[in-house]
Amino acid sequence: MRKITSFIIVFSLVFSIWAQETESAKESESSKTEVTESAGQEASPELDKNLVITKINFIGLKRTKDSYMQAKVKEFKGKPIGETDIHEFETQIQLIGLFDEIKVSTKQISDTEAEIDVSVKEKISFIPMPFAMYSNSTGFMFGGVVFDANLFGLQHMFMGGAFFSENSKSGIVAFQKPSMGGGIPGVSIFAQIASSTPKVVNAENKTVLRYDAFAFGTGVSLSEKINDDLTFKNGYTFRYFSADDHDDYTGLSPESIRYGSISLSLEYADSDWNGVFMSANSVSLSSVFALTNSSDSDQRFPMTFAFSIGEEHPIFTPKLRMYQHISGSYGINNLIYSFADREAGSVTILPGNFITEKIIGANAGLEFALAKFSWGMLSVYSDYQVVYTQDFKSTNSAGDNEFMHGPNGGLRVYLAKIAFPALAAGLSYNVTKNYWQFAASAGMHF
Repeated sequence: MRKITSFIIVFSLVFSIWAQETESAKESESSKTEVTESAGQEASPELDKNLVITKINFIGLKRTKDSYMQAKVKEFKGKPIGETDIHEFETQIQLIGLFDEIKVSTKQISDTEAEIDVSVKEKISFIPMPFAMYSNSTGFMFGGVVFDANLFGLQHMFMGGAFFSENSKSGIVAFQKPSMGGGIPGVSIFAQIASSTPKVVNAENKTVLRYDAFAFGTGVSLSEKINDDLTFKNGYTFRYFSADDHDDYTGLSPESIRYGSISLSLEYADSDWNGVFMSANSVSLSSVFALTNSSDSDQRFPMTFAFSIGEEHPIFTPKLRMYQHISGSYGINNLIYSFADREAGSVTILPGNFITEKIIGANAGLEFALAKFSWGMLSVYSDYQVVYTQDFKSTNSAGDNEFMHGPNGGLRVYLAKIAFPALAAGLSYNVTKNYWQFAASAGMHF
């Protein structure tokens, strides 16, 4: 493991965006009173634009509660047909990520009223499954996961799992309830335990630190939707780390520590569905303020500030999208347990076991949908990455700042029938340091 704390929520080394890609039914059916809408179109001109939408019907719900879906689309009720963007309505439902097929139609029900019918086919959302991944930084990891993306039919998410590799054993339980807005916050809770021998490498991909460790962590995070695009989060975490010298690195082991922190973040995300890919503009700002019982007075009050900016949008054809991301993390007086990893810099050209107190990086590239099948979609992606980061010395102190760059590419599989984000395999090359990085993994974020 590149660091104990990084394994709390993220398994994917290549793909970190919860992008739900599904086939959509868009065949036009028209009559005097009913019209099936295609993505990107307004309501049919055959319906009076002044008709007010008074009812929204969901057809085909099995596990998902109708009351939950009604709450997600309540903003569309009471609007005239002429002021309703059916494409935006469909995007809202696609973003939920629970449905394989979505078919939207409108019809007149009185002289002044209209209703929207939404036919859906739910994905499999309860998934007990074995887990396996490989990278040339961490080697093989395997285990088992129980994952439910639609607990109680309210899109609450639960995950429990145990994971094993050559140098680690860990278990995690996590639960998340989404924010519904209007003063009803979302809640995320986790608990984790791990026994491992972390290995820290530098930018040259050479081991500079190794120690035996035991860790326990638990935390809760609250999120509040300020509006459809803006979310505020506030988290509280406690962790205990017990560390012992490793035989090969006597004297370099970090100290055992108790670590409590409070985090604040503001996240903006604006999304749009084109029938193949989800376009998105996103910005996030976050900070972490911690209190420790470190014997070093400078490390008793560590702080971290981070940011992320991303954009994804189709170009030329709905099957091709361009993406670019830039992110960074700046730590002050951090213990190595809370150092950032390569994902904090939006790159994969650094080793998976690399950690740092300061990093900023970016990538820009293209993703193309090769083919869609009944079970999902296969895509190929390629990007170029740059990163500027502070290296890690074998003396446990900060090293020189390094600039690196290189290409990255691979394949992704988006599952249409299962509420699970993606499977990915990627290969990247660090031009500056002259080494390759490979990872194959399952992506999971919540």
